[in-house]
Amino acid sequence: MKRKLVLALGVTLAVLIVAFSWPTYHYPSSAELHKKARYLERIITQPEAETPELLALGNAEWSLFTMSYSTYAFTNIAQMDSSFRPEAARYTSLAIRKMLTGSIAQAFRNPDAVVTADSVVSVLYLGHLNLMLGCHRMLDPASPYKSLHDSLSASLHHRLAAAPNHCLESYSGGVWVPDNTVALASLQLHSDLTGSPYRIFCQQWAAYARQYLTDPATGLLLSKPRTRHQEAEEPRGSHLGWSIFFLSRFAPALAAEQYRGYQQHFSTNFGVVRLYRERIGSYETSEGDIDSGPLILGYSIPANAFAFGNAVALRDWRNAQRLRRVISFGSREIETPTETRYGVRFVDLSVSPLAEALLLNAETMTPWQVSTLR
Repeated sequence: MKRKLVLALGVTLAVLIVAFSWPTYHYPSSAELHKKARYLERIITQPEAETPELLALGNAEWSLFTMSYSTYAFTNIAQMDSSFRPEAARYTSLAIRKMLTGSIAQAFRNPDAVVTADSVVSVLYLGHLNLMLGCHRMLDPASPYKSLHDSLSASLHHRLAAAPNHCLESYSGGVWVPDNTVALASLQLHSDLTGSPYRIFCQQWAAYARQYLTDPATGLLLSKPRTRHQEAEEPRGSHLGWSIFFLSRFAPALAAEQYRGYQQHFSTNFGVVRLYRERIGSYETSEGDIDSGPLILGYSIPANAFAFGNAVALRDWRNAQRLRRVISFGSREIETPTETRYGVRFVDLSVSPLAEALLLNAETMTPWQVSTLR
């Protein structure tokens, strides 16, 4: 009798594991996405001085990411629901205005620049701005930002082609591969929209990156390349996941390779969930740094959030569902009649607008189908 009971329990457990591991991830409904978008729309619409959520970030870089990832999420939603396109175009335009004025632009402006063209040189800022301009042009063919999009794309292409490692600085003396993948994705989108030849350079960059910007032991993209100002930095979960986000826009084959390597070297499969580490083989528990956030046995929240978006982008629905469970375990949805946003489960803490934008982009990652405007 005991053997039968143990067998029955074993079979039941196996069935539950299989059931929970089944590839059941699917995009949220249009109604759900619209309510999530409205929270970010409110953040974008409010004057900067009257937006406590952005002020609480205390970091112009994080405010920039809130604007940019909101734009990418709106563009994803518009791809899945054409009725959302006018709304997406409107709020993307407002986000671009915040990028061009106020504290975000000021933080990346060089006050010692002799000529206007040198006033902002950060690829972190310019890459996201250019991709946002492309998104608006895709959402609204009559976009007033066409000229800026064309000139900024030409400038980025010229500078990337001439730069050591074909990577530009985010800050003086600091070069990060993930920030440069954003700029490359923006050039691919410009090429898709206008027929410009930048897509050729994007493919050349991907081939160069495979050979010169990867860790020899794993084949994974470095976080930083070696320059005269810095040593190379190993692949990191938060950085690699970020890069795969944007590689999927201009080099899908390389994105798929990096995604497989990311899973192989950084993740642990627990059956119903999969967790990703910040560094290979690390079991550190600490406060981490500004990119990783707190580490628990080496696992980081950004590494898992980006991996979720990577899985959605690359249509790995089974892994996407495993990672969605991880996010659902640590978060809860807070609903009002018009908005949905996240809170932290078990404690009464809100989630920053940056995290909201990142997650909305991650759960809606989809190919951007564009019309050629020549």
